[in-house]
Amino acid sequence: METENSPYRDAEADLQKKLIWPNLAILVIALVAGLSMLFGPWLDLRVQVDEPLVQEVLETADFGDDADIARFVLKDVQAEVRVSLTPAALVQAGLAPDRSGLRELVNYALRDVTEAVAQIGKQVLPAAIALAVAETVSLPEGITYDDLDTAVFNEAIELLDAQKPEEAKVSFLAAVDTFASESLQMEIDEDTRAEIEDIYDEAIGLMTVDGEFSFARLPDAAQVLLNKYGSGETPAARMLRAQTYTAGWAEGVSGSDSSLLEILEDPGRYVDELNEETAELLQTICLIAGFVMYALAAVWLILAVFGLVHIFTPNKKVAMWYVKALGLLPFLLFVVLPIVALAILPTLIAEMPAIAVSFLGMTVVAVVCYVALWLVSIFWCHPIKKRIAELREKEAYAAREAREAN
Repeated sequence: METENSPYRDAEADLQKKLIWPNLAILVIALVAGLSMLFGPWLDLRVQVDEPLVQEVLETADFGDDADIARFVLKDVQAEVRVSLTPAALVQAGLAPDRSGLRELVNYALRDVTEAVAQIGKQVLPAAIALAVAETVSLPEGITYDDLDTAVFNEAIELLDAQKPEEAKVSFLAAVDTFASESLQMEIDEDTRAEIEDIYDEAIGLMTVDGEFSFARLPDAAQVLLNKYGSGETPAARMLRAQTYTAGWAEGVSGSDSSLLEILEDPGRYVDELNEETAELLQTICLIAGFVMYALAAVWLILAVFGLVHIFTPNKKVAMWYVKALGLLPFLLFVVLPIVALAILPTLIAEMPAIAVSFLGMTVVAVVCYVALWLVSIFWCHPIKKRIAELREKEAYAAREAREAN
């Protein structure tokens, strides 16, 4: 027999069915956010190395009389430096029995840096060569660096990139004569030509290991030549210092015995120079950070499970308060906080340039899902839940009325 309250319950059942589609939306949103954060990079930092950044660095740092040289050498730089980090990499580093896990973590995070430095080396080498030739013979009066045509050396650069050093040298020497006559409006004598050839041979030799030429070796090559030829304020010294600026880090890492090339080929080798106490502390930090990341990802996956389960239960309302409370935290920690820090630090540290950095990790995907979840909650779930609450109040009121009537 139907009770007097059955109309309310039938109406509530109909409303509960209307929550199936919002629950499916919650399930999809939660799965996308949870799986993205579980397996994808939380930190995906990208820095555009381009003319605005070069200009910012030159304005911030004190290059003195060499600023014009550095600006000329770096004028064609256009590259992206990327650093990324996943929870799995952090946990593996933290659980490793020794510092090998930290080595792998650093190598993983900086895996794209070597390629970026090689790209920068290839881009700046034509200007560096043009400058080397111009400064070796002394820049004629009335001619500025902007008047120098660096394109004449492009063929030699492409031949080096194709691992054809002999053909590259022939092209380079021919380009030197063209460059001297067209850009410098002069002829180079045999002694000067031989000097340029010797420096070129030594530079290419320094940038070649086991028969393979690499543009990533340019900073180390420039540093070696600077130590050998670059003392004082001679044109050659200024030219070599300009080549040193092409990668910015030619002197290696402060406090490290490793050269730049060694750091780039195996960034994790820097871990070997840490003392045992510091290495253990870093492992502990990695482990804690990794598990916190997993926990925050799990919050979304728990919501996905509840969203799925409640599709098949009579009460289809899904509690989302824990995701609403914690879901924004990864984005705040890995995007907002670094952006704010990068905006504030240049005002506190005069030597630090303002760097344009983009953050494209999975926390960005998670914050999109976070906003989507709020929208589903406010505009889809809440109206239905409100009507269910109103029906239950009417049902309770009707029950009281019935009891009083009896």
